[in-house]
Amino acid sequence: MHTAAASVFADLARPLGLDVDAQGRLATAWRYSLREVADHLLFIKQHLATIAQRDEMLTATIRRHSSKFVGYARQQLAYRLPLYLAAVRRVSEYETKMDLHGVAYARSSDAWEA
Repeated sequence: MHTAAASVFADLARPLGLDVDAQGRLATAWRYSLREVADHLLFIKQHLATIAQRDEMLTATIRRHSSKFVGYARQQLAYRLPLYLAAVRRVSEYETKMDLHGVAYARSSDAWEA
């Protein structure tokens, strides 16, 4: 194959860019997934704190958390961890798609790309 023809066909191998509406939908889905990750982390930290405080006493006779509530926290932790991992996976997939299509997104909370 000629060099000139190879460069033309190399351009065809790149994916077509998304229209503005599709870019907006992709960015919105990414933001919702990030919010979902943050929500799951908040609850996971609370469940872990509850489990860690299971033996703490408020007074000499009153526990900080009842055994029933600690059991509930363990149950919710087991329920929420797979949801958290799925949300992280979705964020990674959206970021891959955004990189592929040239959609700008923040790589950290204070580093927005133009």
